[in-house]
Amino acid sequence: MKKDEKDSLKNKKAAEQEQQEKAAEPSVEPEKEEMPADSQSEAAEKEPQEAEDDAEAKLAQMKDQWLRTMAEFDNYRKRTTKEKEQIFNRGVSYVVEAILPVIDNFERALAAAGDREDAFVKGVEMTYNQMLGALKNLGVEQMDALGQTFDPHFHDAMQHVEDKQYGESEIVEVFQKGYMLGEVVIRPSLVKVAN
Repeated sequence: MKKDEKDSLKNKKAAEQEQQEKAAEPSVEPEKEEMPADSQSEAAEKEPQEAEDDAEAKLAQMKDQWLRTMAEFDNYRKRTTKEKEQIFNRGVSYVVEAILPVIDNFERALAAAGDREDAFVKGVEMTYNQMLGALKNLGVEQMDALGQTFDPHFHDAMQHVEDKQYGESEIVEVFQKGYMLGEVVIRPSLVKVAN
């Protein structure tokens, strides 16, 4: 067995020596196929150009997105402003409708008052004018119907009279004044129409 052991040791040493010789030899890598100089410069130019095109496309997309967002926000702002205005006007209309009978009573009291120089009558007149001023500050206006042509959008006809002295569909008497908030009729005028 000693001989077998010796042979095996020799084989091992020979194998180790072979490996050391291979490791000592300079390693030769397979040569890469080199691209011609023109192809290399084209590839080098192509890569930055593609990157630039991609960046420009992304920029254009982001700009479009930004413009759309700004337009949506502008539409939202306009819509909410209009809604707020409508809500405010609706609230004013409800309050004014509740106050109008009080104003009508002031008008009746002033029409029935005999002495305009009486302190009490002056006080009622001042209060009436103050209420009209408050309504005007809210944008509420009295409609001037007397002498106007009857319009069913602004007037309610309570009576009809035939009188040649007046024109066709002319309002000859106002029983109750009408009021408007901007272009919206809060209460139409109650009138007498001729012809």
